[in-house]
Amino acid sequence: GGGSPPDAVIGRRPSTGGGGAAPKKSYLAQSRQIHELAEQSERAVVPFPWPFAIAVYIDCMMDGLLIGLTLVTSQSAGMFMAVALCVEMGFLGLTFSTSTTSQPIHRKLLANVMGPVILAASSLVGGLVVNSLANSPSALVGCTSFGTAALLYMVCEELLVAAHESGGDHVWWIDLQVYMGFMFSLVLSKAFEA
Repeated sequence: GGGSPPDAVIGRRPSTGGGGAAPKKSYLAQSRQIHELAEQSERAVVPFPWPFAIAVYIDCMMDGLLIGLTLVTSQSAGMFMAVALCVEMGFLGLTFSTSTTSQPIHRKLLANVMGPVILAASSLVGGLVVNSLANSPSALVGCTSFGTAALLYMVCEELLVAAHESGGDHVWWIDLQVYMGFMFSLVLSKAFEA
């Protein structure tokens, strides 16, 4: 009949019969355990994305070489190449920086600054290579052709294939955009020369 409701119903702690000392210890133990788990999670660092970082740094190096080669060869083509690769590297840099957000601040900062530093240094190297090959037009054409072919190969054979594998159905107009962009760059380079 008319007994009192259970402790859980009215919101009181269940009595332990030991004067209330046991619940305090269990609460203290739980708070210590939660504090230790929080410290462990702060110490646990997500592994650095080395494969992605190396790919980004190689891309920075190739883009910088290509900018340096084309800038010394032709001022207008070099400026056009720099603007085009600036857009491409901007998106790649945003993607790379989001992959390093869980890293400690010093590692994240160093990783994100390395890309532009490599790009600028390799652009300088590309310019020096072109200046040293100024007396050999065939070597100059070979270096520029290699840089352009490497860039096109990476876009057509690596990025598009990866996009098709991660995407659903094949969309024909995406492939068309690559070739239209290439055609647009040729038209724009001729317009800059005029």
